Amino acid sequence: MHKNPFELFGLPISIYVHETTLNERYQGIMKDLHPDQFSGEDSFMKKSAEQVAAYTSNAYHILKSPLKCVDAAIQAKGWHLPTDETTTDSILLMEMMEFQDMARARQDLRPFYQDALVQFEKTLQDDLETKALAAYSRVKFLARLLGSIDATTN
Repeated sequence: MHKNPFELFGLPISIYVHETTLNERYQGIMKDLHPDQFSGEDSFMKKSAEQVAAYTSNAYHILKSPLKCVDAAIQAKGWHLPTDETTTDSILLMEMMEFQDMARARQDLRPFYQDALVQFEKTLQDDLETKALAAYSRVKFLARLLGSIDATTN
């Protein structure tokens, strides 16, 4: 099975997945793959159904997680995820330094993270690969920064 999560559930490539639709389609697939449906089948069919169910469950969890969904959207577009965590974008570098200063000052970065997600979605829908990958870097950086803040405050 090589469908991306969006294709598997018949959804448009977007980080804003309609949750009710996703849940309904997930439940429908899982109902069809329930072991009771394969009680009279041979072990190959049972094992195949288990594998498809595991793949479906994984795809469902990807679309439920904003960061994993961002990765899946890039891959579904046929774009390549950045492999290194460095950037030469001077504007993004300046923003990153500002975000780090804000984090040290304990300012709330969540609105910036939400804005980065919106910008990513816009570039994704406009099919602007270079801008989408820059927005991706911003999203990932802010997510890591928010994660490190949460880790130190708990």
